[in-house]
Parts: sequence; C-alpha cells; structure tokens
Amino acid sequence: MTLRTLDKNLKKILIYYLITLGIGFSLGVLYVYLNSEFSSLGMIEQYVGNNDEWEPKLPKTLQDLASHTHEHITMFAIIFLSLALIFSYNNTIKGFLKRFLMLEPFVSIIITFGGFFIIRYISINFSYIIIISSILMYLCFYVMLIISLYELIFLNKNKP
Repeated sequence: MTLRTLDKNLKKILIYYLITLGIGFSLGVLYVYLNSEFSSLGMIEQYVGNNDEWEPKLPKTLQDLASHTHEHITMFAIIFLSLALIFSYNNTIKGFLKRFLMLEPFVSIIITFGGFFIIRYISINFSYIIIISSILMYLCFYVMLIISLYELIFLNKNKP
C-alpha cells in the first residue's frame, strides 16, 4: 500500500487532515516569531525575562515551564506520530532520509522543549542549540507534509 494507491475517500480525508495540520502548525510558527522574532535574544527574554521598563517580561516559573513543556511535548509527539505514519507510505523518499525525517523530530522535540529549562536555569547559550533543533524539526515537518500531500493529490494510482 502506498499513498497513491489509497481509496479515494481515504485520500480525501488525509488531504484535509494534512492541510489542517499544516495550517495549525504554521500558526504555531507565526506565534513563535511574534514572541521571539526567531532570535536567540527573543527566546532568552521569553524564558529568563527582561528589565524593560515599557514592556517587562518576568522569568518563567518552574510551574510555567513544566506546564508549557508537558503540553508541547505531548502534542508534538502526537502530531509527528500521525504525520510520520502517513509519510511512511510515500514512495518519493526512501531509505535513510525517510527514516531520518520520521525519527529526528522526536529528538528535536525533547531538545527544543526540554531546552527551555536549561535556558532558564543553567545557561542562556543553550538557545542556539534550541534554534538548530527547532529548525530541523520544522524542516522535517514541512518536507513530510509536502511530500505526503504531493503524492495524495498529484500522483495517480494507475500511473507508475
């Protein structure tokens, strides 16, 4: 079984699901940008706080971090599990790259969201590692999403 050979109704529900997932995930990326401008300094300010008189930000408490991390690790694991299961039936990407795209996000989830504790309590320099792991995670997401949608929408089951 491959994405291109699926029943028409199953293809449609997967297409709608993937588009909805992509919109939701992209809004999350926008939210990160609006809060941190994708910068190390913005991320540090978000978790460690600042001394700005006009727009002060307080440091995140342990309770805030635990709640934020718990929610994100759980939801991202479900998101990437569902996406990887769908992507596993693609025929465009195979071998090591396919396994990497499916498995790497789970490592990045732990590094990214667990890393906020490190930024807050150990070293602000860990923000650079979080940026790298986040970029990898988002790249894997969009590659799996686009390839899956491509096969579901454009590849006909009758053509090789």
